[in-house]
Amino acid sequence: MVRASSTGRQTGPVSAAHLREVAVARTAAQRISVAGEPTVAATTRAMLGTQAQDLAAATWALALRTPGADAAAVQAALADRSVVRGWPARGTLFLVAADDLRWLTQLLAPRSLAASTGLWRRAGLEPQHFSRAEEAVVAALAEHGELSRPDLLGAVARHGVDTAGERGSHLLRWLSARCVIVFAAPRGTQQRFALFEQWIPGSRRIDDREEALAEYVRRWLARRGPATVRDLAWWGGLTLTEARHAVSLVADVEATVVDGETWIERTEGEAEPGRPARGDLRLLPSFDELLLGYGGREASLDPADASRLVPSSNGLFLPAVTVDGRVVGTWRRTIARGTVAIEVDPWVAWTERRRAQVRRRAEQYAQHLGLALAEGPASSPTSP
Repeated sequence: MVRASSTGRQTGPVSAAHLREVAVARTAAQRISVAGEPTVAATTRAMLGTQAQDLAAATWALALRTPGADAAAVQAALADRSVVRGWPARGTLFLVAADDLRWLTQLLAPRSLAASTGLWRRAGLEPQHFSRAEEAVVAALAEHGELSRPDLLGAVARHGVDTAGERGSHLLRWLSARCVIVFAAPRGTQQRFALFEQWIPGSRRIDDREEALAEYVRRWLARRGPATVRDLAWWGGLTLTEARHAVSLVADVEATVVDGETWIERTEGEAEPGRPARGDLRLLPSFDELLLGYGGREASLDPADASRLVPSSNGLFLPAVTVDGRVVGTWRRTIARGTVAIEVDPWVAWTERRRAQVRRRAEQYAQHLGLALAEGPASSPTSP
């Protein structure tokens, strides 16, 4: 990355070449294009948080960053409670190391909750409904240990709180953001919940807010840099003022101003991850942190292609094909009779080398699922 002193000296406009360099650097920082941590738990901790509203996608996101890991390894980490799912920031689900969920949630969730009060009121939820829901949930989980989402919301409804529509989700998010409940290990596709203090009682506390902000900057930036201060603020739902203050709390952050935008990187801590091979192709899941880890995504996604990756107004990101960290197409899977077919929609012309790379990555994904890769056209890219 082009560097300048931390005094904020201007270094010139953001060029396409600069953004390409940023994209490659991020694939290395996130251990997409270079070897990562040895276990799923270690990868989860290193990432700080991995967006997980789609659990299957988040499972692939962690596995592809962990050499030798597959879906079963991620499921095992959820079962042994080293990795948990919660709502620590932005009202969004993340997979987080169990030791990090409490302090991260206590740092980031309150602002998200405060921003949601109008939404809850429009849904017919008042403070007394949240209090009664908490009473019902604590009692039900104390009795049963774990409950499925329908059973847990049924207990809330029997306590006199309407959970129809989006109200159930709002209540569960509020309880999670206050560290009352946490997702337990799923059973198949069934969501399950447990009391936070019973499932992960040893989760770390950081009661001093400035200490927590500094920890957030160190940990987030170690796997997201180079990034902008706006990215740091966006990911955690901080104000820009608070994000700038948080950066000032960490000594080993180098700030570089490019075209009026402040970029930040860690200068100490972890060893350099190494330079990825040129032309590295990956099949990323939907909502991957290479894209969703940043408020500004121009480094990895041409703005002109944004509607191709997010084709509808519901914010659903399609799984992306990337080369050197830049999105060059999308892909989808079809599972049938013990096989998985991978179909790619390329946005650029494919060479034979690219086709071979796609095939290798499709085989890697099939191994992740424990399935055979289906033969035929669906397992190789079509023409753009």
